[in-house]
Amino acid sequence: MKMKWTLILLLGMLPETTLGWRYHYSNKAMNWTMARQWCRSNYTDMVVIQSQEENDYLVSQLPMRTSSPYYWIGITKKKKNDPWTWIGNNSTWIGEKSWAQGEPNNQHIGEFCVEIYVREGKDKGKWNDEECAKKKFPVCYEAQCNATSCERGRCQETPNNTTCHCDPGFEGDRCQTGEK
Repeated sequence: MKMKWTLILLLGMLPETTLGWRYHYSNKAMNWTMARQWCRSNYTDMVVIQSQEENDYLVSQLPMRTSSPYYWIGITKKKKNDPWTWIGNNSTWIGEKSWAQGEPNNQHIGEFCVEIYVREGKDKGKWNDEECAKKKFPVCYEAQCNATSCERGRCQETPNNTTCHCDPGFEGDRCQTGEK
C-alpha cells in the first residue's frame, strides 16, 4: 500500500503526465458552425458529453459569466423531428437531468444546436436548444489517446483518465506484454 501511494505521488508531480482529455473554450463568441471549426482547428473537436457526471465536471471547469453565460456543445440535429445526436460518435445519450425545464422546445422552428448554461441557480449545467446562427462561446476537448497509446488494444478516455482495453492475450498499462 505504501509503495502504491509513493508511485501515485511521484506520477502526480511529473508535469508531462496527462490523464484523459482536456477542455478548452474561447472567449470569443461565434455561431455553432464557426465554433466547431475553431475547435477542430485548435484542439480535437467540440465537446461531446457522455454522462451526467461529465456534464457536471465540465460545468465546474468553465468560467461563470455575468452576461451571456452560454457555451456551445457538440450536440445537434438536422431537421425538426430528428433525434439529438452528438458529433463524432453519433451517440444519442441525453440524460435525465440535461435539459432545462421546458426544453428542448424548438421555439423558433430552427433550434437545431445546443447550448449549456454556466451560471448560478437552478439551470446551472442545463441545456437549451438554440438557433445555430446565434453567437455563443465554444467548448472543445483535446484528446490524449492516439494511435500509439495502446500497443495491442483500444484507448478509452474520460476527463481524468485514459485506459487501455487490451486485445485478447495482451496485458499491461499499454497492452505491451503478451503474444507477439
